[in-house]
Amino acid sequence: MTKKIALSLVICAALCAAAAAAQAAIPKKGSVAIVVGGYDEQHILSVQAIFVRELRANDYKVVDEKKLAEMRRNEAARLALEGDVDAILRLRSKYKVDTVITANIEAGRPMLNPFDLFTGTASIVVWASSGANMIYGDTSFGKKVGYTPNEAAQKSVEAAASIAAEKLTL
Repeated sequence: MTKKIALSLVICAALCAAAAAAQAAIPKKGSVAIVVGGYDEQHILSVQAIFVRELRANDYKVVDEKKLAEMRRNEAARLALEGDVDAILRLRSKYKVDTVITANIEAGRPMLNPFDLFTGTASIVVWASSGANMIYGDTSFGKKVGYTPNEAAQKSVEAAASIAAEKLTL
């Protein structure tokens, strides 16, 4: 009898853990906006595109490209990237979104490796907030090789963005 109870408890714990793991990091209800910051416009646009593609593929309602571009030009977006909660709330209110995702890109200077190729590294810090609550935070890293410094940097940024977007929707 004791073995049956112990087995039942183990199965129950495993099912609870599976159910908790199956829940996405951000809620699927409502609209989602992505604000990306970094030093290179090409990196910013590619990271935003990767996030939008991954979120839409997982049935999230992402605001349209025109609204995302308008949000990016808003001063509150710059402040939101710095972690200003009031700015995030202003963005949510002005653009009528339920969840705001901020992503900050850091790409290191690609280095020439022994194979005469360039190795690029990048990190992306992602925060998601719904209401005044931070509901998700994570950092993802990418490391890729390219024939030129620009190619290595771009590939590493895209690799980090793909990992971050995938983790966000798990």
